Amino acid sequence: MVARLLENNRLLRSLPQERQRYEGGESERSRPRSSECCSEQRVDGERSFRSLPQERQRYAVLLRRTQGLTRLIQAYLRSVVTPVTTIGTLGLIAAVLVIAGLMPGALHAQTSLGDQRVGTSSGSFLRIGVGARAVAMGGAYVAVCDDITACAWNPAGLVHVTENQLAFNYASWPADITYSHACYGLPVEILEGTVAIQFGSLSTDLMETTEYHPYGTGREFSFSDWLLGVSVARSFTDRFSGGVAVKYVREELGVEVGGPVTNAVVMDAGTYYSIGPRNMRLAVALTNFGSDMSPSGSFQKRTPSGLTQADYEGFAPATEFRFGIALEPVTRDWLNTLVDIELSHPADNEETFRLGCEAVFMGVLAVRAGHDTNADELKTSLGVGARTEVLSVGASLDYAATMSDYLGTIHRFSLTLRL
Repeated sequence: MVARLLENNRLLRSLPQERQRYEGGESERSRPRSSECCSEQRVDGERSFRSLPQERQRYAVLLRRTQGLTRLIQAYLRSVVTPVTTIGTLGLIAAVLVIAGLMPGALHAQTSLGDQRVGTSSGSFLRIGVGARAVAMGGAYVAVCDDITACAWNPAGLVHVTENQLAFNYASWPADITYSHACYGLPVEILEGTVAIQFGSLSTDLMETTEYHPYGTGREFSFSDWLLGVSVARSFTDRFSGGVAVKYVREELGVEVGGPVTNAVVMDAGTYYSIGPRNMRLAVALTNFGSDMSPSGSFQKRTPSGLTQADYEGFAPATEFRFGIALEPVTRDWLNTLVDIELSHPADNEETFRLGCEAVFMGVLAVRAGHDTNADELKTSLGVGARTEVLSVGASLDYAATMSDYLGTIHRFSLTLRL
C-alpha cells in the first residue's frame, strides 16, 4: 500500500503545470459555497474532466486514488497509535493465530528450495536450544529474552538482567547424546549494560569399528563439540538496546582415533525494541556468523595417479537470522501471559515460523507451549516451570519436553539462580 502511494505521488509530481492548475480548480470547485450551486459545480467538474486529454484523465484518477489511500493510511495509523484495549489485543492475537495457520503453506511454497541446502554448514550444534523455558515455547524466544539465557538467543536481551544470574541447562538427546550448557551474567555499571559468559558442550561416546571389525574393535572414543563465549549488551535509550557476542567453537571429530579438529570464531548480534502497549517488543538477531569452518590437517585422497594428501573442505557456520514479536495480552495480579511469534531463516535450511506462549500463575507456576511449523521432527513442545526463593536467592526450575514421531521425546531441564 505504501509503495503504491509513493509511486502515485511520484507520477503526480511529474505532471505539467496545466494539471496542477486543473487540480487547483477542482479543489476550488469541490468546496461547497451554497446548497444551490453544489449540483452545478459537480456538472462543471464532470465537463472539465471529460474535456481533459486521456493521459491527464488518467493522472486525475491517480490523484483521487492517492487521496483515498492517504485517508486510509491515516485512519490505520490513528488506530495503531490509540492505546490498545484488552478486547483489541485479544482480537490481534486471534488474527495472528489465523495467519499462523495459513503461514506454513506459504512458507513451503516460497522456500521449497531450502531443503537443498541441508547439510551445507558446520557447527550445527550451535542451533541447539538453550534453556527449558525457551525450548518449551517452541524456540520462539528472540523477542522474549529477559533472563541470562539471552546470551544464546539474542544478546541484546541481556539488558533485562539487573542482578547476577547463573543458569545450568541439560538436554538428553537420542543415541546417548547429551548437551550441557552453563552461563553467568552480571550488570556492569561502568558499561551501563550487562556482561555474560557461557559454555556449552555436546558429547557422546562411540565404539570404534573397522572394515574387518564391523561390530567394534573394543576401543571407544569420544565425540564432542563445545563453545566458549562472552556477550555484552547495552541500552541506548529507554526503549532500544543492542548486544554482541563472540564465541570460540571447537569440534573434536574422534581425536583419540586420529580424527580431525575444527576451530573457529563466530559472532552474534541482536537488537531489542520496546513498543509500549501490552509490553509489546520487536527483536532481531543474527547468530553464528563468521568465516568458514575447516578441519585442521589433511587426509589421503585416492586419485587416478595414486594416493595424494588433500586438505579438508571448509563449510560456513550455522548462521541463522531471527525476527520476533512478543507481547503480554493479559496481565493480572494472579495471571500474566506472554505470546511470541518468530520468523527464522537458517543458512542451510528452509525458513520456519514459530509460535510460543506462556502463562504464569501467581508469579510462581508457569505453563508453556510452542510449535515449529516447518520442522520435520520436534514440532511441538510443552513445559512447566516453578519460581521460588531460598535463603534470599531467587530460583527457577524449568522443564521442557519436545515430541517427535521417530526420535522420541527430548527432555530438557534448567535451573536459574538470581544471586
